[in-house]
Amino acid sequence: MAWLPGPFLFGTLLGYLSLNAPGLAVEVKVPAEPLSVPVGKTAELVCSYSTSVGDSFALEWSFVQPGKPISASHPILYFTSGHLYPTGSQSERASLLQSPPTGGVATLKLMDVRPSDTGTYLCQVNNPPDFYTNGLGLINLTVLDEVSGQLILTNLSLTSSGTYRCVATNQMGTASCELTLSVMGPSEGRVAGTLIGVLLGVLLLSVAVFCLIRFQKERKKTPKETYGGSDLREDAVAPGISEPVSPKASSRKGLLERSPSASTVTTTKSASTATTTKSKLPMII
Repeated sequence: MAWLPGPFLFGTLLGYLSLNAPGLAVEVKVPAEPLSVPVGKTAELVCSYSTSVGDSFALEWSFVQPGKPISASHPILYFTSGHLYPTGSQSERASLLQSPPTGGVATLKLMDVRPSDTGTYLCQVNNPPDFYTNGLGLINLTVLDEVSGQLILTNLSLTSSGTYRCVATNQMGTASCELTLSVMGPSEGRVAGTLIGVLLGVLLLSVAVFCLIRFQKERKKTPKETYGGSDLREDAVAPGISEPVSPKASSRKGLLERSPSASTVTTTKSASTATTTKSKLPMII
């Protein structure tokens, strides 16, 4: 790999210093196998070390993109003098599994991984005057993208009915799913359509009956309008004003007042003579 010469030279330098400086060995261990994590999940980058932790103990996690040398790495977080200092764009999603990391565990947790997190992660422990050639561990992380697929079937017939199986395989393993497809013939389709129509009709009828019942209940609850003693009609006459009499009523009243009496005499006058004619009505004494 393109970045291997960097750690080799770094280890050689540490080995040279270990020969000329007293102290114990610092040994960092990481998994040999690369790590693959689905996008959006949490990646746990396991790293452990052995040394006598002193005042000069320092732990650093850094990241380098694929194909670039170790010298191009940039830090994620840094721990020294009992304090943790997060740096870089990934620091907001990064944390240590054990805090403070003074018990031999330096595992890094990276939440909500993204495709841009794919690359090499460096776990480096420094504890002067302890030196050792294996004070650096490298972990390769691959973030797997979500990929979806679909099968489109056209011109379906009865022979298309059956069970369909989808199989996906990647670094994480193999997964599969099954789907059963049933293609209906013309007669079955008509029966299904009729059944759906009947169900819709029953539903609409139920809604109509419900609305009617509710309307009747609301109608019964509504109070009827009543007129009090002070209500006035449109044809009412105000107090102190005589009610107008229609011509027909006047004529009837005049006829009643002029009804024939027991003896009624009709007198006819002419220009020269006057004659008196007795009424032909019988006279009752």
